[in-house]
Amino acid sequence: MMVIINERVMEERKLRQFNRLVYFEWKKIWKRKGTWITLAILVLFYFVIDFSYFFGSKYVEGEFMETHVEGTKIDIENGKRLKGRKIDQKLLDDMQSAYTEYLQSDNLKYQLTEDYQKNVRPYEDVYLIVKEMMYGYSSGDGAMRVTEEELYQARNENVKESWKSYGLADSEIDYWQEKENRLLKPFTYEYSHGYQDLISMSGVYRVCLLVTFLIAICMSGVFTEEHGRKTDQLILCSKLGRKQIYFAKIAAGSLFSLAVTGILLLCGVFTSLFMYGTDGFSAAIQLMAPHYSMILSIGDVFLIMSGILLLASILMSIFTMVLSEITRSNIASMAVVIAFMFAARLVTIPYVYRVVSQAWNMIPINLLKFDAGFWDLRLISIFGIKLTLWQFAPLIYVVFGILIMLAGKRIYCGYQVDGR
Repeated sequence: MMVIINERVMEERKLRQFNRLVYFEWKKIWKRKGTWITLAILVLFYFVIDFSYFFGSKYVEGEFMETHVEGTKIDIENGKRLKGRKIDQKLLDDMQSAYTEYLQSDNLKYQLTEDYQKNVRPYEDVYLIVKEMMYGYSSGDGAMRVTEEELYQARNENVKESWKSYGLADSEIDYWQEKENRLLKPFTYEYSHGYQDLISMSGVYRVCLLVTFLIAICMSGVFTEEHGRKTDQLILCSKLGRKQIYFAKIAAGSLFSLAVTGILLLCGVFTSLFMYGTDGFSAAIQLMAPHYSMILSIGDVFLIMSGILLLASILMSIFTMVLSEITRSNIASMAVVIAFMFAARLVTIPYVYRVVSQAWNMIPINLLKFDAGFWDLRLISIFGIKLTLWQFAPLIYVVFGILIMLAGKRIYCGYQVDGR
């Protein structure tokens, strides 16, 4: 009995020591001036980029129409008025009746008239959604002549065309057809520009870009700092052992990455919802991506993307720290991470190279681009269970994170024995 108690006491003591070590490494990261300077610059950059739009104004053929702040307020109020309406024949008739007279005019100054602002502008968002649903089916003023039946038939044809463009197998088509059959139609309109902004290029995707820079700069020195200052031999004298010190550094770096990702993500949520309002969390994703068949709300997509981003930040942190230990250089590891990010951002692999293309699209910077990796319709089957890329990627991130971490442990501990 005493042996069991003593073992439990020892384990608790080791855990407390490990926690203190993690806290010590955490403080070391936050005490660096470079950490605060980089974070402050990126937060300031985020706010400047987002709010700079609101300092502008809209002009129609050189004549002032409104400031962007005023315009956004009007659009939000118009959206609230139409909230809950089905995109059916009645709404199409109302939109077409309001628009027809003005679309025949070549003089865009009609947008300045009170009649346009009161009777036509409320349907602008619906008009754009209808045109997007009809993509590839009609052009010009086709949205002004389409009926409800023709509209959803056009969308159905475009959905099948997107399946064809991805070269889906029959089993994948069956999967998406089942999802398509469960969609509630006609779609219900809801103003959702705040959450649309969060899942677009200026939301979670931008946070991923900034977080990658931040991690590359701040995490590349976690291990190399000791090597550079020649203090790494002191670790050999530690009673906690090399393995615990290594995992404490990994844990502290991962927690730091989660923290800064959360900070930047909150900045994005604040700016988007402050500018465009909080409405639209429950809006169907088909209002933004009409040809996507998954049953999700725009708010669901935002939460999924945020979860993927937080998990990806841990993976990027571990990768950067281990790479710096391999190269023994914070500059080299920083350069590799940033270069890889740009390569992933700029290079597109054709769909015909299916496996490579899918793997490439699972890289966080690609997966969090809504109209690219996240929308990839090709499925991955595991024991008969079909998963989309955004469903499968988190599993890969966890596996890769563990493998990279274990590989880094061997390198770190081996260096302590053989490096001096």
